[in-house]
Amino acid sequence: MKSKNIHKVNEAITTLRHFIDLSAQLLPYLIELKYTIRNENEEEELDQINNIFENYTFDNRVSKLLMNSSIIETIQHSYLFIMDINHSKLDAKKHLHVFKKEHKRLKKNWNYIDSN
Repeated sequence: MKSKNIHKVNEAITTLRHFIDLSAQLLPYLIELKYTIRNENEEEELDQINNIFENYTFDNRVSKLLMNSSIIETIQHSYLFIMDINHSKLDAKKHLHVFKKEHKRLKKNWNYIDSN
């Protein structure tokens, strides 16, 4: 593989890791925002978070290839589950556990890779 291609793959991995870490912060916060009475600033934050998840363009095949994980699909399912009006806050937190578990596994792998 040419060094230019290696650079592109590394850049893609970095971007994907950033999105996954961002999702790990935003999804739990989204649960809190969705199930509480919000002030005007929190309404704007909710809109911004929704905008992020509704407009991201990662493909699950990319996460399977680069991360050996279907984490992007898990993020998408978690977001849709949280936003579904038919679920309680407790249900949303339980559902998010699947994502948190996979994120923790990936972080462990990333830390191992970064230490080498």
